[in-house]
Amino acid sequence: MLFLLITCSTFQIFAKKDINAWKNEKTIDQQFIVFKQNLKYWNGSYFFQDPQLDQLYNALMDSVSVFKNEKIETAKLNASLQNELNFAKSQMQDTKAKLDESLKRQNAISVFGIYTNKNVYTLIMSGIIMGLLGIIGLFFLLNKRSRIIAREAKRDYDELKEEFEIYKKNSLARYTQINTELHHTRLELNRKVKIRS
Repeated sequence: MLFLLITCSTFQIFAKKDINAWKNEKTIDQQFIVFKQNLKYWNGSYFFQDPQLDQLYNALMDSVSVFKNEKIETAKLNASLQNELNFAKSQMQDTKAKLDESLKRQNAISVFGIYTNKNVYTLIMSGIIMGLLGIIGLFFLLNKRSRIIAREAKRDYDELKEEFEIYKKNSLARYTQINTELHHTRLELNRKVKIRS
């Protein structure tokens, strides 16, 4: 078993490494790991040639350049999207203001040129109608009471008039009777005075 392990590790050390394998990797980190694994190794140090380093540097710079370009494009796209978003927000606020005004007008009634909420208008009109009905009811009760009082006053007046007529008749009869008696008494007195003389 130990022999097999030593054989495998020796085989790995002497195995031929592909110095261009890093070019097939997608990310910079993975490219560097594969690049480092495939360098020539001697006495604990890695050796590589200048063209390899140049290629790695160019690849890194290409990746950085692509990243910068993508970042610039992303920033432009973000700015464009932010402008569109601000414009959309502005339009939404305008639309919301128009909608609020429309709802306010829809839920309002123009009274003497002043827009009043329908609920407030209904409450005010209900209060006015109730007040008018209360006043009409009060006038009705006062009128009914006045009629009752007038009827009682007319009845009392008729009774009083009748009593007065009776009293007047009685007084006239008494007056006539007294005058008659007085006239008779005078005549009798005159006769007695004539007899004495």
